[in-house]
This record gives sequence, structure tokens and C-alpha cells, in this order.
Amino acid sequence: MEEIRHLILEGGLSPGDRLLSERELAVELKVSRTVIREALKSLEMLGIVEVKAGGTFIKEPELNGMYHTLSYTMALDSVSIIELLETRKIIEIQAIKLAALRRTSTDLAIISEILEEMKQALKENDLNKSVDADHKFHSYLVKSSQNKVLSIMMDATSDLFREVLSITREKLGQYSGMDKAIYAQHYSIYKAVKDQNVGNAEKIMTEHLETLDSELKLIVQGKDLEPPEIEEMDMTEF
Repeated sequence: MEEIRHLILEGGLSPGDRLLSERELAVELKVSRTVIREALKSLEMLGIVEVKAGGTFIKEPELNGMYHTLSYTMALDSVSIIELLETRKIIEIQAIKLAALRRTSTDLAIISEILEEMKQALKENDLNKSVDADHKFHSYLVKSSQNKVLSIMMDATSDLFREVLSITREKLGQYSGMDKAIYAQHYSIYKAVKDQNVGNAEKIMTEHLETLDSELKLIVQGKDLEPPEIEEMDMTEF
């Protein structure tokens, strides 16, 4: 089975491409057709290939199922909130630098729309909508890095991180003006990416995630959060 996987990778095959026939694979790998047939069955069960009329074809990866499985595995393995956030910092701080260099006009338009959703949730005082928009904002910024590996890693931790956001935003909601401050942080990140200011984008994202890290540690320890000093903000500025 491993030999066939190597052939797939080395051959640069894409989803929809046809594999060699059983006979051709048997000759190529110097094994019997029975061995090839069993290996293909295993690869089909793993979702790597599919057998249909005309031969065996490379299958489009079903990433959603993989993401849910990984999130479930991490939850069962008692991955801590702090470990999760450490991982997100590794992903997002690198991704934001790439996004500032590589973002497209389409990326900026989509991120701007997400910010409008966040602003509307703020006006409606709707926590769930606000958390959804916050989550989408971070996920799409990573996609804007144009790095597929970072995007896959981000999506793999998506379910757990949304739960973390929900917990922290609910706690922070008790402080007047905090939601506006959070929106302002996200807007500043967007503006740095829009302006392609790599240094500023990295700085603001680092500060944003480290603040979240500090708040989460207090929550995990069962301590009250310190009321932040928040200046009055005119939302029309954003």
C-alpha cells in the first residue's frame, strides 16, 4: 500500500486522475495482482482512491471529515486550551505576515464583509453572531496567506478554537466597551494587511493573541479578569 501511495505522490497525480491498471501496477512494483488488489481496497477505505467504471481514480480529499476527526481526537486526548492557543499563535502569526504580502483584492473584500458582520453583531449585542464573525475573520486571514498547509492546520483546530472564543467572549462581555475594543483590534489587523504592512500586521496579531492567552489563563485558574481600560470609540471611524 505504501508503495502505491509513493507512486501517487511521485507521479504528481491530482484528484480525478486515473491510476495505472492492476496489471501495470503489479509489473511496476514487482508483486502479484492479488497484492495490488488488496492494497487498492485499503486505499479506497481510507478515501484516497475510488474504483469505478474505467479504472481506479484519485479521490478528492474529504477534509471536513478529517478536521472533525482530528478535533474529536484532540478533545478525547485532553488537549488543553493553553496548548491549543500556543498552536494557533504559531499558525496565525506566521500566516498574517504572508497574508500581508499575498492577499488579493478578493481576500480584502471578503474580510471587509466579515468585519461588517462583526460590527452588526456588536450593534445587535448578539454574542453568537459576534463569535461566528470573529472565528471567520481569523480563519480567512490564514486562507489569505495562500499557504494550503497553514489553512489545513487552521481548519483542523477550528471546532475547538470556536469553543475557546465562545468561552472568552462570554466572560469579556461583562465589561462595558470590550466588544468595541475587540472590533477595533480586528479592524487594525485588517488595515495592516490591506496596507501590506508586514511588521505592523505581525505586531498587532501577536498582541491580540497574547492578550487572549492571558485572559484564558485567568479563566482556567478560576480568577476574575481585570477590567480593561477602554477609551470611548466612535464606530463610524471604522
